[in-house]
Amino acid sequence: MTSTSPATVSSAFELAAPLMDEVDALAEELVRRILAAEHAYLESTLLSREQLLDACTSNLTEMIADLAGIRSIRLDAAREAGRLKAEQGVPLAALLHAFRLGGRLVWESLMTRSDDDAPRALLEMAAQVWALVDVCSDAAAEAYRLGIDARAARDTDARRRLVRALFADHNSNAGMVADALRTFRIPDRGSFVVVAADTRCADIATPGVDAVWDSAVDGVFGLLFAQSGSALDAALDSIADGDGNIGVSAVFGTASGTPAAVDQARLARACAAVDDAPSTRYDSVPVPLLIATSPTASGIAAQQILGSLLDLPEDERCSLLDTLDAWFRAKGSTSDAATALHYHRNTVLYRLRRIGELTGRDFLDPAAASELFVGLRAYQLGTLGVPASV
Repeated sequence: MTSTSPATVSSAFELAAPLMDEVDALAEELVRRILAAEHAYLESTLLSREQLLDACTSNLTEMIADLAGIRSIRLDAAREAGRLKAEQGVPLAALLHAFRLGGRLVWESLMTRSDDDAPRALLEMAAQVWALVDVCSDAAAEAYRLGIDARAARDTDARRRLVRALFADHNSNAGMVADALRTFRIPDRGSFVVVAADTRCADIATPGVDAVWDSAVDGVFGLLFAQSGSALDAALDSIADGDGNIGVSAVFGTASGTPAAVDQARLARACAAVDDAPSTRYDSVPVPLLIATSPTASGIAAQQILGSLLDLPEDERCSLLDTLDAWFRAKGSTSDAATALHYHRNTVLYRLRRIGELTGRDFLDPAAASELFVGLRAYQLGTLGVPASV
């Protein structure tokens, strides 16, 4: 390892010290070189020339102060430069190139001030200049990464707030709703639906259909929009085979209908659990929706219609209700219901008659059968904890 003599150190300090008086001029030159070499700085609409000049002045001052032996380098200026460039959208590569340009400018200035009697001091300072460039670049790069992370977090939070405004009551924050419509490029008019599901439906790949998603305690909601209803139908068909129950609102024509459609989709999704369909549209299941919108009245109806059937032991109660459900799904065919349940047809008939005895409603009577259907769906939706309509 080569040692540096005191004379060499003294000579190096003396060589760098005069540059402290030239920092302002050096900073101006560095700004000129950066703007000439890095288009990213010119293209940044947020970073002003004054901000770039301040950053160059601060970092050159710190480097020269260290070279002149005034004080060890402080990295606050480098970190601030990294944070500022991240905030203003200047690429990391351009930031690091600017530090190399600064190191080269300092080195050229030292070369200009040296004479034939100071070759050893100049040689020692070369290593020191580029070591300082590395140290400053590392500090700036780390601050840049932290700045990018912070910016991403702010962008995520801002996006989340816009999404929440879009799905919430539009009258409560009209300004933010307008920002959301612009940000997500949602047209004023078109074909819209809201989808409610367990998880985000990632299979929407229909051309001309866009979606904005929001997460809630009871699942996720998606606003789907297109210029044509046919494109929207195709997108809904593509997600109908997904896992879990999916509720779809009625189609509406303007984005202002989104909050009401959220309630429709939520109720349709609840009905999908008893509708035996992966995707249930709000306007396709009127009876379950009528029940779901009045949970208190529906609970009373279930008790009055099913009567003493609900007082049976759980196994017997479930067996009878499953048979009744299968019979309705088979459109009143005891043979098809028996096939679905893997029972003999006579077993299905026996259980239907047993239901009639317990409820006082004959399944062969259309009016009584309709009441049994309402009572069954009210009981099923009640046991699923269907929320009240809001």
